[in-house]
Amino acid sequence: MSVASEKREMTDGLRVIVSGGSMGGMFTALALLEGGHDVEVFERAAGELAERGAGIVVQPRMLEYLENRGIARPDEFTLSTNRREYLNRDGSVREGRADSMTFTGWDTLYRRLRGTVEDDRYHAGRVVGFERDGEAVAVRFENGAERRADLLVVAEGGRSETREQLLPDVGPEYAGYVAWRGLIDERDVSRELVERFEDTFLFFEGERQLVLGYLIPGPDGGTWAGERRLNWVWYDNVRDGDRLEGLLTDSRGVEHDFSVAPGGLREGVERELRASAEELPDVFSRLVGKTEKPFVQTVYDLTVPRMTAGRVCLVGDAAFVARPHTAAGTAKAAADAIELGAALDGRDRSEVESALETWEGRRLAAGRRLVREGVRMGEGYMD
Repeated sequence: MSVASEKREMTDGLRVIVSGGSMGGMFTALALLEGGHDVEVFERAAGELAERGAGIVVQPRMLEYLENRGIARPDEFTLSTNRREYLNRDGSVREGRADSMTFTGWDTLYRRLRGTVEDDRYHAGRVVGFERDGEAVAVRFENGAERRADLLVVAEGGRSETREQLLPDVGPEYAGYVAWRGLIDERDVSRELVERFEDTFLFFEGERQLVLGYLIPGPDGGTWAGERRLNWVWYDNVRDGDRLEGLLTDSRGVEHDFSVAPGGLREGVERELRASAEELPDVFSRLVGKTEKPFVQTVYDLTVPRMTAGRVCLVGDAAFVARPHTAAGTAKAAADAIELGAALDGRDRSEVESALETWEGRRLAAGRRLVREGVRMGEGYMD
């Protein structure tokens, strides 16, 4: 049973619009529906999210939250490793140590979260503006419609247009390097290669570059041999503006600001990527070579001076983006949402802004700490 269907008696709950139906939006909807609020989610790319794929680290608090609510047990959608190894270029182990990590696929987790929100609460739609309307907020959509709510939660990700309206002088700052990424079905590579990643989180540190890889479940959560995928990430310094522009221009000639999706790399860029991978340890060069649709994302930092404005608040990457080395981006979005639900618990419409103020103080501090940690880790790896 979905959370929404358990909360149909919402006579006193707040009317909430969530702009963005990705990971942060789903955690927000889940937390607020659980609190008895009337939540509507609007996502501009509603038909595409379930097909997005990349590996993510799952933090213990998130696992506990999902299991306690009957959404998913860890063994249903995660894989764990108990060892971390750093390789030399020839593939031998330079350093190894015990280290426990838990992983899943972005799409694997998203599908479970999406299943908690009924279809009649999840809509295709893009928020294009808002304004204060007494003790409410009037939200405008691209199709010309307008809705009133007690609260607008902005969960639009790092490229949030609503955040740009709130904070026009704040934006992402490029960190000077990119992340090449790829996923490959374990059945498409040799058993010997797969076994190298069994129970092991593998790394290679080159000159101003870092490569890592691990196993994740299949899109539907399959964790048995033959059902899993190998996820790899290759951090590569790209400080030349012309080269960066070339990498972010896709096969159709469209230039992107932050990433080129799987299947979108230009032929020359993909060919250069595979050729460069020959200089990596064999386990990684083979993974890159076998990946059908590698993709690229820029690494950037984002810090906001505030997360609320009246009856509007920012959650997840719409507020803070920390570098992926922290392995905590999804966990931070979940924590923003969970604590927002707690802050609004039992509050009536007249108390929304005071509740947001209390919530903002805690989440600003957490976001700033995480971004600082990401910068520190990135400088250690890439500078």
